Amino acid sequence: MSRFDIQKNQRSPEEWSAIAFKQTTENNIQWKIALGVIVAAVAASATSPITGIVIAMWSIFSAWQQAREVQRNQAAIREYGCVAHVLDGDDFCAYYQQAGKDGIQTELNFAKKQGYSLSNAALDYLEEKSRVEGSSPTVISQPSTVNRQQSSVTESSVHETSNVFDIVRAIASPVQNCIILGVGGSGKGILVSNALRTIKADNRNRKIFYIDPKNEEGEYRYLEGVVDVIRRKTCKNKSPEEICNWLDEVLDEYIEWANQQEESLLVVDEGMVIGDACKKTKNTRIGTLILHISSLGGAAEENAWLITQTPYVTAMGLNLTSSSQMKWIALIGANDMGVIKQWSKSANLENISRDLLEVLTKESPVNRAVYWGGHSKWYALPQLPNYSAIDRDNNKSNNGGSQELRQRTATLAMIDKLERSKHESLDDFIVQELGDLNRLAELKKAISKIIKEANHRGLASKFKIN
Repeated sequence: MSRFDIQKNQRSPEEWSAIAFKQTTENNIQWKIALGVIVAAVAASATSPITGIVIAMWSIFSAWQQAREVQRNQAAIREYGCVAHVLDGDDFCAYYQQAGKDGIQTELNFAKKQGYSLSNAALDYLEEKSRVEGSSPTVISQPSTVNRQQSSVTESSVHETSNVFDIVRAIASPVQNCIILGVGGSGKGILVSNALRTIKADNRNRKIFYIDPKNEEGEYRYLEGVVDVIRRKTCKNKSPEEICNWLDEVLDEYIEWANQQEESLLVVDEGMVIGDACKKTKNTRIGTLILHISSLGGAAEENAWLITQTPYVTAMGLNLTSSSQMKWIALIGANDMGVIKQWSKSANLENISRDLLEVLTKESPVNRAVYWGGHSKWYALPQLPNYSAIDRDNNKSNNGGSQELRQRTATLAMIDKLERSKHESLDDFIVQELGDLNRLAELKKAISKIIKEANHRGLASKFKIN
């Protein structure tokens, strides 16, 4: 039995950002300046002082330009999660395998438009694409580096990896107005929990208000340490009037809360339960609020997500016109194909082909396909960290996995904080940013260990860790 597994090295968006940031720090700018000064000194002694000054000034100017490009690339990584233009060599190939053709195309087109400097692999990729298709280098497909390295792999297996799509980054960076659709156990909670963590990692100013009418204890960890305000109620077996009375109180609180925020996101879970209660009581308030947010909330950086098990959301006051203004995401598992007949009647979902979905679920490491309304296309769903206490696929608890994932997430968060820090000594970082003078020695040792285990040469150089 073959041990080959093309999906083995799937990385999270945070891990790719850390890898890309690391590559931007490995530029040896200081050595180039030093070499320029040495060459200038030699030239000055061999010719004239003026020649030496010109060479020295040019070396410093070139290094300044390169440093400016590095800073812009780092800003692209931090602010937009754009990493494809920075990655080089094997990292570029691995990212292409995970992000797929559309993901690479979107990022490199954005990078070129913004004028970011491109890695050698990205430039080779664009050049090869332009040569093969005779089109503009901004139209991107599979990199020649991947073709050369995969010459012994069948065409179908290369095609499979391009079908895996980073849906988390699509809905979270920048934040989109979304309707997230899927039957129970399809992975909505896992997707949303990863997307919310990405939003918080990108921008701590974005505040999240979560409405949970299910109140299932096993799913608490999905939102642990991520959501700013959460309102829960066990709505099972409750009357429509009781559910809507509670919902009205929560919406009153949300509106007052949102008016005090610079950037906010409203997440409404279990839309089918709420929709049923709203329909029976003729309460359209939640639909009206979501419509207003999706239509008018852009300038105020206010967004909304609705999580539901049905594509028919008119019960809560969202008609076809209003729901079409939001990006639709649909999740379907290999065992959930029975919903296709119902979903295919919805005007908000396109290209529902059972044959295609069966192919995509087989290509997915978690046997699920995902529809992204931004492209009107179905993809294979990548494997995402499960932060809950439930492993639904295997019907068992997930305590050990959750603990490991929380530790891994904490490590990545610390690396991100270190990269963003303006301080250049761990003492200053711990005291000024972590505010923990009492545990200075302990934290200094622990952070040094994190940097060494991550083999992050950029941070090791920044904080002078041997």
